[in-house]
Amino acid sequence: MNRLSCEDDSALRYMDYAIIEQQTSMTAASAFWLDSLRDCKIHHHLSLPFDRHRVSDEHRTGRGISASFSFGEHLSRAFIVYASISKTTLENMALASYYAFLFKLTNGERDLCIGINTHGRYKPELMSIIGMFVNAIPLRCKLDPSWPFARLVKEVHQIAMDSSHYSYFPLQRILAQHPLVSKPAFLDTSFEFDSNTTQNMSNEIMLDDICLSLVPYSIKIETDEIVPDSFPSINCVHQAFTDRAMELSQKVAVELDDQSLTYSELLYYAQLLALRLLDK
Repeated sequence: MNRLSCEDDSALRYMDYAIIEQQTSMTAASAFWLDSLRDCKIHHHLSLPFDRHRVSDEHRTGRGISASFSFGEHLSRAFIVYASISKTTLENMALASYYAFLFKLTNGERDLCIGINTHGRYKPELMSIIGMFVNAIPLRCKLDPSWPFARLVKEVHQIAMDSSHYSYFPLQRILAQHPLVSKPAFLDTSFEFDSNTTQNMSNEIMLDDICLSLVPYSIKIETDEIVPDSFPSINCVHQAFTDRAMELSQKVAVELDDQSLTYSELLYYAQLLALRLLDK
């Protein structure tokens, strides 16, 4: 790959990026993506659970809903420490967790391919250039159910690093390597990590079990400095499930072939199973 010939990296402009893109050989990147998606069924949708039937593209409204939740301070701190011990980034840790979540949702789908947007600045010299270089790429992970989570984190870290190295290869050319696929399904399931949430974390270092933080001497204080410690929820998981089942009693919770269970039915059978286990 050609090197950017400029003594002052801060002087690089969008035109420099365009020139280096034209001069860069795409052979290695093309071979990488062809090998990465070999035998991958990129046209198959993940068998994710849903509470209503899918509609065709022409009938979709484009509207949707979002769900959010907070880790809490203690779990967030453990997440950061684990990423540090694993020598990976918070983004890759979250990505590994997302793959594990999809594995559970799909009842053990081992070959997971999702979409991810990259910033396109695949070389340090490009970080200072102003411009839009975003490129969507597929990110494929072959899971083994016997892996411990540490192994999954390691695999995802390597996949992310390798894919980032060739993230400049346009999505259109990646898809052109699979001419029989009219619509890639991996773009329907994507992962995005908001790096703005980690600004404060860059001012922290870990020494064994001790965390040292750089606290700004200013009237403007971060939210987590004035909010008291979070406490664990009073409700247990089964109580939260019961509350949710009562709220969505007639919604479809589980569907297999032509059979389905509503949340109220699923709660009923779950209670029967719990009583059976208690008797034993």
